[in-house]
Amino acid sequence: MTLGFKITETTHIYNSVVNVFKASGVRIVAPNSTKWNIMWTGVTKNEHLRDATKYQKINHFPISYQIGRKDLMWKNVQRMRHKNSSFDFCPRTYVFPEDYRQFTTEREVDGYKSMYIMKPAALSCGKGIKVIGLKTEVKKKPGYVVSQYVSNPHLINGFKYDLRIYCLVTCYDPLKVYIFKEGLARFATQKYSNNPKSVDKQYIHLTNYSVNKHNEDYVKNEGGA
Repeated sequence: MTLGFKITETTHIYNSVVNVFKASGVRIVAPNSTKWNIMWTGVTKNEHLRDATKYQKINHFPISYQIGRKDLMWKNVQRMRHKNSSFDFCPRTYVFPEDYRQFTTEREVDGYKSMYIMKPAALSCGKGIKVIGLKTEVKKKPGYVVSQYVSNPHLINGFKYDLRIYCLVTCYDPLKVYIFKEGLARFATQKYSNNPKSVDKQYIHLTNYSVNKHNEDYVKNEGGA
């Protein structure tokens, strides 16, 4: 019997996911099919869990958006800070609109000495991100998260970068995590500057591949690593 997988309409169709399944002999089925062994979805809905059998696997645990959405993740970090000092690693963060007044007050008390970065709570791939300069006016936009910006980041050859380590969680009780041996580094494609005139230049401040691949200075990795 051939195994089947389906990709729901709530997520992107990633070529890497499709190719791995096909290479493993797993066939793709229609989004409305009930004859599947693996479901790749954006959000696990109640009906997915209700209708699934023990032979069917879903790529997300229920309510995993609690750490996937930026606003909910920050609220959970805040909650854990009261229990464990090890969670004191995040910069000052505000969720709009409820924290807007606190943000404006603390920014004024700070003397407008800090830069901030503003992100949509539920988007990805660098969409809607804005760096806020020292004197930039910030409007009360619902659905956004604003964090104090690390304006003096560590650089490599003058470029901003980030490091990622990937892991696969297969069980929460007991907790079972597989960590991939190799990490990933992503680079901005213009040299870093915290000059107020550069705050609107995404290629300086953002390391997202989805953003930087459009820069004419982007260099594609040809090494296969």
